[in-house]
Amino acid sequence: MGVSLFSLRSTVLCFSLVFSCVLFFGQTSDQASRVYEGQTVSAIDLIANPHRDVEPLRAQVVQKVGEPYSDAKIQESIRALQQAGNFQKVKAQVTPDPNGLRVAFVLEPAFPLGTVDFSELSRRFAYTRLLQVANLSDEEPYNPARLPAAEKSLLDFLHQNGYFQAEVHATPQIDDANQLVSISFVSRLGKRARIASVNIEGASAPESATLVRALRSLRARLSGALLKSGKPYTPDRIKAATTLLKRSLAKQNHLASTVRENPPKYIPEKNRVDVSFAVSVGPTVTVRTTGAKISSIPFLASRRLKTLIPVFSEGTIDRDLVQEGQQNLIDYFQKKGFFDVQVKTDFQRAADRISLVYEIERGSKHRVRDIAFRGNQQISDQALLSQVVIKKAHFWSHGSISQKTLKTSVDKLKALYQDVGYEQVKVTPKVVDHEPNLDVLFQIEEGPQTWVDAVEVTGNQTVSLSRLTGGKPLPLRPSYPFSQRRMAEGRNLLSAAYQSNGYLNAEVKANVARDPSDPHHVQITYAIIEGNMVRVSEVVYLGQKVTRLSLLKKTTQIEPESVMSRRALLAGETRLYDLNIFDWSSVGPKKPITDQTEEGVLVRVHEAKR
Repeated sequence: MGVSLFSLRSTVLCFSLVFSCVLFFGQTSDQASRVYEGQTVSAIDLIANPHRDVEPLRAQVVQKVGEPYSDAKIQESIRALQQAGNFQKVKAQVTPDPNGLRVAFVLEPAFPLGTVDFSELSRRFAYTRLLQVANLSDEEPYNPARLPAAEKSLLDFLHQNGYFQAEVHATPQIDDANQLVSISFVSRLGKRARIASVNIEGASAPESATLVRALRSLRARLSGALLKSGKPYTPDRIKAATTLLKRSLAKQNHLASTVRENPPKYIPEKNRVDVSFAVSVGPTVTVRTTGAKISSIPFLASRRLKTLIPVFSEGTIDRDLVQEGQQNLIDYFQKKGFFDVQVKTDFQRAADRISLVYEIERGSKHRVRDIAFRGNQQISDQALLSQVVIKKAHFWSHGSISQKTLKTSVDKLKALYQDVGYEQVKVTPKVVDHEPNLDVLFQIEEGPQTWVDAVEVTGNQTVSLSRLTGGKPLPLRPSYPFSQRRMAEGRNLLSAAYQSNGYLNAEVKANVARDPSDPHHVQITYAIIEGNMVRVSEVVYLGQKVTRLSLLKKTTQIEPESVMSRRALLAGETRLYDLNIFDWSSVGPKKPITDQTEEGVLVRVHEAKR
């Protein structure tokens, strides 16, 4: 039900909030023209009924591969194709591609994609991962031109997993009864290759020897990074080895080093792989602190330093990372009560060496004695205090304050005021030092309050407002303080109601009109474009092998002639997952919803290993 067959459940759960990045159109919109006009067209596909040979119609396409995209040529091509082939409808589909734009002319009736089966592969690898690799979108009709790329992607994936003898062939299976095309990937894995040799490139001979020994050490064995002749070639082993090499170089203070695996060299006659890593050792980097100690325990100090200074985790070093580390140290000491801490940096770079020193002057320790507010007329101190993340001192703690928590508190206080109509509120923090106590004062200028004079809903021609809201008022109503959050809640409520009532392409926009004589009085308008209500024409169940059809019907609870509701589709899919017998399921429209008033629903499942 997401934008592609391989969408995971987390994507499906956001279905109603996600819009396809692929553009379908018969009459190209001005926006589409502006976005794509002039970009290079990398490929052109003709997609139609799989029984029909449409290649002779390619001559009708005025837009050519390698030329700049032209909306005028696309429209001319659509008209020529429709006239020459007598199709029900011709749509152009544009997909951004690494090499340019891929343009597909969909010559209706085209067949949607049914199921994707990986046979033997799904016994070795997770079905969802294979779907992700094959990258066949269920937002597009079946396109045979996509199969070679899917085969190559799967083959590359198998090579990465050590199956260099593998073969993969895609076989389409046409379902004329349901007007679907399912894809079956027939494969032969062969035996997993083993490692023949391990080499390090880019480092000196002594460094290379040290790194190779690290890959055969006890630590390598315990971490899964052991690389030596005869060991199986697996991506987990290569990843662990890459991490181990990085750590080995970091121990030698080469914090800016890079390690990557070169393309493996496969030896077919032996089914062995020569493994090599390209290593850029980089300069020696020393990072230390002077002055105040991060911790009195050396081991903890070293560990804490590595978490505070991003140079250690990023594997590179630049001015931005140096400054980020400086700010992290300031925040760390301020939270411990040293609010006046100062951290200076000394950054020295040479050809083969980088020195970074953080000079820390922590000052005296403070305790947060009081948090107060001034200027707040409409919101109580207690309500404001609930938004402040600074902590007051008590008998076992000095409290907690830093520049970061001070800024967060200001942002939360402003958000609280803005949520009740004070759009121009100003919050100025002031920290008063009464050695060793700190008093924090938030000076508030509330400003004028903006009120809602009227709320209007327009465009709801077929669904009444009471039905949309369930008889309840909208979150934002007349005589209420204006709130961007509540306005958005109202928009989302209306949109969700339309989605649940079968208007899958309904659009709801919230507009704010200010009174010309008083800008602090507004009128809210929710402008609705309903589109067509869609009903379920049929329900097709695919992918079940052992599972009874009656169980699928009972679980999904979607009936023909019923309203096609996003909520019902999502609920049906969720219940399928909850059975714990499928490792993947999808419940969604057979074809993308455009202007149709009825559409089939595809219930697709893949049974988990038993």
